[in-house]
Amino acid sequence: MKKRILTTLIMSVAMIGAVKATTLVDNVSVEAGASFNTFSTERGLGVRENSFGYSLLLGIPLTDGNLSFGVSANDVDGDFEQDWGVTYSRPVKLFGQTFGGAAHLKSTDSAFGDRNELGVGLTYTHPFADLTATLWYEDENNWAGVEFLLSRDIKTPLDNLTVTPFAAVNVSDEYTAVEAGVSANYKLRNGLSLFTKGAYINNDLDGSAFNVEDELVLGAGVNFKF
Repeated sequence: MKKRILTTLIMSVAMIGAVKATTLVDNVSVEAGASFNTFSTERGLGVRENSFGYSLLLGIPLTDGNLSFGVSANDVDGDFEQDWGVTYSRPVKLFGQTFGGAAHLKSTDSAFGDRNELGVGLTYTHPFADLTATLWYEDENNWAGVEFLLSRDIKTPLDNLTVTPFAAVNVSDEYTAVEAGVSANYKLRNGLSLFTKGAYINNDLDGSAFNVEDELVLGAGVNFKF
């Protein structure tokens, strides 16, 4: 099973790269990545521990915006959990201001509990920081909530290295979760980049498999844009 999934991902990347190079689909973006995370979360909820992830992301322009489809296979102790998501994003004008708008549908396969989520969000970009507010609904548990994410990209003296401090709060009737940390991205040549992340996560969903109590998490990986 493991070899079949990895082979499928590799063949998909190779086929899409060939199509992009030899046809008129020059506006299609293709990204592939691999990463390791000591702990993974969604909306401040526990998803999986100590996993290797392999991902593929496709993007195409659509009616003044961008439509993207992502899929990932996550190796947890030799078993694979597969996630996917579809997102449409475009600029939105409200009250004389331009925001980054996005709507998404995504599914998370996890031993902690599966999740299927619908969401819409707006991002306000300010010279000091970016603020994103996302309304989401998860149908497996019939939970709804809002996430506020504050982040800022900081250029460093080292060329091609960007550091991003961030903080997120998720609020719903069932729980409240907080996450704070920093990520870093270093761009190499020819579309290749390295990334890492460290964060503190906590929620008050006691007695649940989704509970995260004062967890310190680390992650790192590599990404390639075709």
